[in-house]
Amino acid sequence: MPTHSLRHTRMASLRLRLPLLLGLLLGLAACQSDAPPAAQAAGQAAANTADKTADTGRTSDEPGEYAVGSSTFFIHDDSRPFDAVAGVDSGVRSLITEIWYPVDPQTLDESSRHPTWGDYVFGDRDIHQRMMTATTFFHLTPDSVREGVSQAQIDDAIDELFARERPSYRNAAPAEGDAPWPVVVMSHGDAGSRYNMATTALALVRRGYFVIAADHTGNSPYAMVGRDPALARDSGDADKGDASFRAAMQEVLPLLDEHGVYGRAETYGQSYAPSGGGFSPAGFGKLDQSLVQRVNDLRAVLAELEAMNRSGRFAQRLDLSRIGLMGRSFGGATTLAGLMLEDRFVAGFAVVPPSMPDVRAGLPPELLVSAPGESAILAAEGPFALNSLHKPTFILSGGEDRLILGLGVQLAKATGAQAPSADNPYPVLGSAVQQATVPAALAVVQNTNHGSFGVSGPYWWPQLKPDTFPRFFDPQTNYTLLEADTAHRVQAEMATAFFDLTLRGDSDALATLKANPWAAFGTTLSMQGFEQ
Repeated sequence: MPTHSLRHTRMASLRLRLPLLLGLLLGLAACQSDAPPAAQAAGQAAANTADKTADTGRTSDEPGEYAVGSSTFFIHDDSRPFDAVAGVDSGVRSLITEIWYPVDPQTLDESSRHPTWGDYVFGDRDIHQRMMTATTFFHLTPDSVREGVSQAQIDDAIDELFARERPSYRNAAPAEGDAPWPVVVMSHGDAGSRYNMATTALALVRRGYFVIAADHTGNSPYAMVGRDPALARDSGDADKGDASFRAAMQEVLPLLDEHGVYGRAETYGQSYAPSGGGFSPAGFGKLDQSLVQRVNDLRAVLAELEAMNRSGRFAQRLDLSRIGLMGRSFGGATTLAGLMLEDRFVAGFAVVPPSMPDVRAGLPPELLVSAPGESAILAAEGPFALNSLHKPTFILSGGEDRLILGLGVQLAKATGAQAPSADNPYPVLGSAVQQATVPAALAVVQNTNHGSFGVSGPYWWPQLKPDTFPRFFDPQTNYTLLEADTAHRVQAEMATAFFDLTLRGDSDALATLKANPWAAFGTTLSMQGFEQ
C-alpha cells in the first residue's frame, strides 16, 4: 500500500507540529499514572499491605487448575549489539527473562518455594529501593501517595514488598502431559519491567498457557545484566561463567555499576527513552528504532522458545504454532508493531496502547525506510503500525486514561483528525477496529486510568496510593478509580477469553466476549469480524 499523501497545506502544518506530537506520545515515559489530587484523606493509608490477596490466582490452587511455576534466566542474541538504540554497538543483546508455566499441584511439597518480589532484583535491596522510588513510575514516593502518608510508612511498605511472596513456585517441575501448551509473549511498557502483567500471566498459566516476558534492556530501568551467570568470573571452577561471552561483553562491562546495573539514576535507570532523539523528525526515527529493537527482542524470545522446545525440561511442551502477544502502554504499541512485522504471532492483546494517525506525509522523504529495510512507522510504503490492525487484536483502554486521551486531543489539533470525546474517547483505535480486515475488539473500562492494569504502585499498595481524580472530559467532577484487584481481574478475564478464542478456537470464549460480563464495571466493548 503506498504512503498516503496529504494536501500541501496539511503537510506544512503537520511538519510544524511534529515536535509537539512526538513529545506528547512519548510523555508516557515521564508520567505512568495520574498525579495525586491536591488534598486527599489518608483514610486507611496506614493499613497493613501484607494481607493483600486478590491477585488473579493469588490464593490457594483451585481444583482442576494448574499451579504456577516460574523461573528467571537470560536470553543472549549475539546477532545484535547490546543496546543499539542507546549507541552501544558492541557486546551481545542480553535480556533478563521470566517464564510462568503450568505445574501439577499434586507434585508440590514442603520444599516448594514461593519467590518474593525481591527476587525480581536478585535479592538486592538497594536496587529494589531504586525501582520503587527512582523510576518514572515513582511507585511510592512522598509526592505520589495519599495526603498524610508518612515517610516511615513508605519505607515500611517498600521493605514489606521486598519480602512479599509471589503466588508461583520457583523452578518447580512442569506439569506432565501429551498436549503442548499455547504460548503468550508479553512486552512491558516504557520504563516498565517483565512483571508488569504478572497477574494476567498467572491467570493464563492456570488455564494451561506458557507465558514468557523479557525486559527490553535499556528501556527497562536498572537492568541487572551484570547478574547474568554467564558473566561470572572463572575462579578455578571450569563450569562457572562463559569465557567467550565475557570476552564479547568486555566493552559493555564498564557501563555496569557495582550492582551489575545498566542504567544511571539521572536517567531514571534507563539508557534511553523512545523520545531520546528530541522533538524533531529525527525523534520519530528514534521512536521507530525503539519499536524495531523491541520487535527484534520479541524475535529473540521466539528463538529461545524454539530452543526450549527442542531440549530440556520444556521439550515438546510448547505449541509454537499458537503464539499470542500481549503488551501494555509502549508494550501495547510494540504489540501492534509485532503483529504487523512478525508472522509467527497469531493474535495480540494491547493494553492502554498509544496510537496516532499516519504522519509520514509530513516527514522529510529521506527519513522514510525503503524496502528491504524494516520499519514500524517510517516505511516508505505499506501500513503504519499505530493506526492499523493486522492480526486478530483486542485493545483494552482506560476510560480515564488522561495520558492517552490527552495525546489524542493534541493530535486532533495538530492533524485535523477527530478529537476524543466522552462518546468516542479513542477515535483512532475505534477506527482501526472498524476498518480492520481481521477480527478486532476495543474495550473501554470506565473509572480506570493509565496505571490501572499494570503491576505497579497502585496495585501493590492501594491503601497508600490516591484513588480520586477529576474526570478527563468533566474536570469539575471527580471519580473513584476502579479497585486495582478488580481492574486486574477484568484484564485477566478478557485476555484469557480472547486467547482461548484465537489460540484454542474455544467457542465458549466467543460467547463470553459477546456477552460482555464486564459491563457491570461500566465496560463498553465493540467487536467486529469475529465468527457469529
